[in-house]
Amino acid sequence: MNEFNLKKRNIRRKAYFDKDNLIAKNGSSLINDKLKFMSKKIENCLILDEDLCIEESNFTNTKIININDISVVEGKFDAAISNFSLQIPLFLNSNDIFNKILSKLNENSLFCFNTITSNSMRTLQNIFLEIDEKIFGGVYRRFGPFLETTKLIEDLNKSKYKDVVVGIDNLEINYSSLNKIRSDFRKFGISNFFNEKHRFKKDFLKLTNNLFSKLIDNHKYIPLEIEIATFTSWK
Repeated sequence: MNEFNLKKRNIRRKAYFDKDNLIAKNGSSLINDKLKFMSKKIENCLILDEDLCIEESNFTNTKIININDISVVEGKFDAAISNFSLQIPLFLNSNDIFNKILSKLNENSLFCFNTITSNSMRTLQNIFLEIDEKIFGGVYRRFGPFLETTKLIEDLNKSKYKDVVVGIDNLEINYSSLNKIRSDFRKFGISNFFNEKHRFKKDFLKLTNNLFSKLIDNHKYIPLEIEIATFTSWK
């Protein structure tokens, strides 16, 4: 976990995160849509995301835990569900995470989760690539981590999950203000949590503000693209 500053992440989530934000709500809706097609009611469900809003009528019993505590959870479950809380753990070691979850599932149990894919935030990433190259002569990791859908499918298959299905949903949010993007990122829980030290230069802020102003003047808005992959699989 040293690749990420999780202390910074936790502090910012407590201060700014809005569990009713657009991305979280959309993710919950996508999972609820998948659960509607279940032919039977799930008895015991392991929820790996405290911000997930699901239809409680789908389950008899639910238990909410952090993925880091899964090894101490007693018993087995008929489903494990996560909105976006597995994003960093899966980036670090998806095989380990999948195996730990599999060990807590009964036979013929469901595993359903959301990720934000590598096709997200392309416009913003390209803008900051240009800024970083001009100011610093190199590029910082400012967004993510994002996940490759094909790799996760391969890793689910390696871990012996069955009938892996992925649905893709695309959001585009248009912004006419850099300050609004910053504000929403805090609410979304999106920030730069990579454990890297960035050099500070006044020219960076100046160029960023100037470039965003020009783009908005020319195009009226800057798009924020979010691609959500919803995975369903079975033990």
